[in-house]
Amino acid sequence: MSESTVKKKNKQARTLYYYGFGIFLFMLLILLTVAGCRQDYSPKPDGYLRIDPHPKAYKLIDKTGFPLSFEISQSAQGIIDNSVASAWINIIYPRYKATVYCTYIPIDKKNKTCIFAESKELVYRHGIKAEKIQAQLYENAERHLYATLYSLTGNTATPLQFTVTDSISYLFRGALYFDTPVKRDSVAPVIEYVTQDIMHLIETVQPQK
Repeated sequence: MSESTVKKKNKQARTLYYYGFGIFLFMLLILLTVAGCRQDYSPKPDGYLRIDPHPKAYKLIDKTGFPLSFEISQSAQGIIDNSVASAWINIIYPRYKATVYCTYIPIDKKNKTCIFAESKELVYRHGIKAEKIQAQLYENAERHLYATLYSLTGNTATPLQFTVTDSISYLFRGALYFDTPVKRDSVAPVIEYVTQDIMHLIETVQPQK
């Protein structure tokens, strides 16, 4: 084999070596880049703030001019407007950014059936979005007190409504709303807390003397 042939083969060998080494470095750079940019996109469960309700304590609402008296939570504020035929009271929970909007409506024999029907319609109007509407009845015949507590589940504007009446002279109804849209699971403790408050309100409501 001539000297020129040997030199030619050595040159080809070096070329193949550098070419192969260059490919190795290129592939290594790609692997390092991919590894450095990789992120974990696995879905994370929603996190909710812990909500600790205030200890139970109540105060009497017996404002002059308002037809009813009853007890509400110490942590709530009762704002009354009795300047119209139907008296209004907003029971506000500042800590939870929630309000129970209540209305007192006088009734008589002529309008009783219509008012009761309209009140029930206001509840079941939410049935379009509610997954379930559960009605709990309360009755105290001795005090002529009859109430219904409605619990609405699903994507509804209000998760809780109630009505109280003596079936003769008045209908008192209310609905819980949050100031901003919320997920029911995240505010479940608040709904349970307000439910207990409303049950206490129902048990303590009576006409003003």
